[in-house]
Amino acid sequence: MINILYYLNVILGLVPVNLDLGPGTRRPSTGQQSQSCIKLNNTYTYTHIYIYILLLLLLTVYAYQTTLSSVVSITTTDPRRRTIMSRSVSSSRGSESPMEPERAHRACEKCTRTKKKCDKALPACSRCTRLATTCSYDFIYTAPTTAVVEPGYLAGSTPKEAYGQGIFDPAFDVSSSMVMALLSSRNIPWREATERYFETMNPWFSVIHPELFAIRTDNLGSGASSNADQGPRDPAVALLIVCMQLVSQYDDEAAAASTNVNEGKDMIEMPAYRAAKRVLSVLRGLSAPSIELVQCSILLALFEFGHGDVMRAYVSIGDANTMAMVLRIGPGKYVQAEREANIPYEEEERRCVYWSLFVLDRLIHVDCSLIHMPLQVPSPAADDLLPTSNLIWHNQNQSPTRSVQRHPASVAPSVPLGPFQRNCQCAMLYTRAYSPKPQGNPNALLEEYVELDIATRALVEAMIMQTSRWGDFYECFATCTCLLLFLYCRQLRAANTISAAGPFSPTADDIAPKAIAGLNFTIRIIADTTTDLNDQLAHRPHLLAPCSPVTPYSAYHCLMVLSHLEHLIPEADTRFHNIFASLHFFAKRWGVAGQLVNKVELFLADADETQWCFMDE
Repeated sequence: MINILYYLNVILGLVPVNLDLGPGTRRPSTGQQSQSCIKLNNTYTYTHIYIYILLLLLLTVYAYQTTLSSVVSITTTDPRRRTIMSRSVSSSRGSESPMEPERAHRACEKCTRTKKKCDKALPACSRCTRLATTCSYDFIYTAPTTAVVEPGYLAGSTPKEAYGQGIFDPAFDVSSSMVMALLSSRNIPWREATERYFETMNPWFSVIHPELFAIRTDNLGSGASSNADQGPRDPAVALLIVCMQLVSQYDDEAAAASTNVNEGKDMIEMPAYRAAKRVLSVLRGLSAPSIELVQCSILLALFEFGHGDVMRAYVSIGDANTMAMVLRIGPGKYVQAEREANIPYEEEERRCVYWSLFVLDRLIHVDCSLIHMPLQVPSPAADDLLPTSNLIWHNQNQSPTRSVQRHPASVAPSVPLGPFQRNCQCAMLYTRAYSPKPQGNPNALLEEYVELDIATRALVEAMIMQTSRWGDFYECFATCTCLLLFLYCRQLRAANTISAAGPFSPTADDIAPKAIAGLNFTIRIIADTTTDLNDQLAHRPHLLAPCSPVTPYSAYHCLMVLSHLEHLIPEADTRFHNIFASLHFFAKRWGVAGQLVNKVELFLADADETQWCFMDE
């Protein structure tokens, strides 16, 4: 650089040239040199100065470009060094203008990946500062890539061990160990679950034959392990055990300590229930119908009914009825000559499945949302057999005994029968109440309701005379009292219709007082039993375990009668509070009771806007 400037001065004549002229040539003396320099200085002009400055600027630009090219060549080989150098350059540029804030050379990592506009502020952009996130400019951006799947992978060339078996896999199947894991994962021994079911639910809803079930599971283990050796090998039987656990599970200690009103939403959303529904749908769709699958559908419908999803229960009953018709499940016929003959377990189980399906199909119609829905299970004929095996009390002082007896469906109420058989008798009365033949004729309809009233009261009286404890038939009492409330309310409606058509109708004037007296009689039964039940449940909450889902409906409809006709019912206020307290107790067992509590409170808050199906269409 110095040499270049020197020769430039020589060219411009600003520096004297020291030339070697060779041997024999005389150099000028020192005085002559000084004189020549003075002469050159005198010839110095402003033009030379301009040319000198211009050449200096050109040399400066040339040196800067040379330095910059070397920096670029270094940073292109190392992205990190390129980023650091760029930041240093941008910082140095920013320092030239103190009024302008420092900016990064590119958008930050977060704004780049989210495709948002970045102000590139330093040390952090405004968006990252507002979101309180880390702002980074020193990153290497990796563009998203599209994975290419080989055709052989989709064709199944990948080993099965490399991925789990999915529900969309054609080879997908439900194993018994998978189903039993619903219990073992919660440390529930399946034998304890089945024993609890037979003790609490099966006496009044005998959908499973105890002896036949014991024979099928006698050689199986009893632990809570999910190992196939510890449970049934048939997935349908395993699912049946899970369903038995679902309908009978009840934590009496937690229920006693809880003060919240259960509405059943947690139970309907429970993973075990939802898994059981999925398993049932797979087994029903991919395997042949079996009696175990029908039993599973019935128990799941009972679970749904008890926890407030009555429409889903209605659909489940329809599915169970379809499979039952395919399997030709029915009650069988009563033959007098075979009265003392032995009854095979398989035949009795099929009969109990039919009657359980029939009873549940009738009982769910106590909910107002289903009162106009058609009945799905065909009614039995008069000579069809009732369930032949049940617990029977022959008199008030003896303990119940299990006996096997053949009785037709038309047997008189005075004949001693067990709780399940009594429920079957009451369900047949429900059929006549919900689908009366003389529709549209108020007088004929009124006569039909009167006949049903007489038959239902005879059934209640027979149960009272058969046992000294109302608790032995409590579920049957609840079913009958619910039916009586419906009949008396419909009698009042029919009487009002007749009175509106003709002011002087002796039939209506005679029926209305009898209907009110019948309501008072029914409410007294419910109030007396619930008062005793409230005292018992306060100390022994486990008594709720065998409770039927119809029991809360009996209390609910009784409360609605007291609310509508409080001026006609003696001690209406006291009875209302006692029955309302029992409805809170029932909510600890079945979620539908919590929903009924809310309906009562809604009616009390706005009676004019709330309708009740027993009195209104």
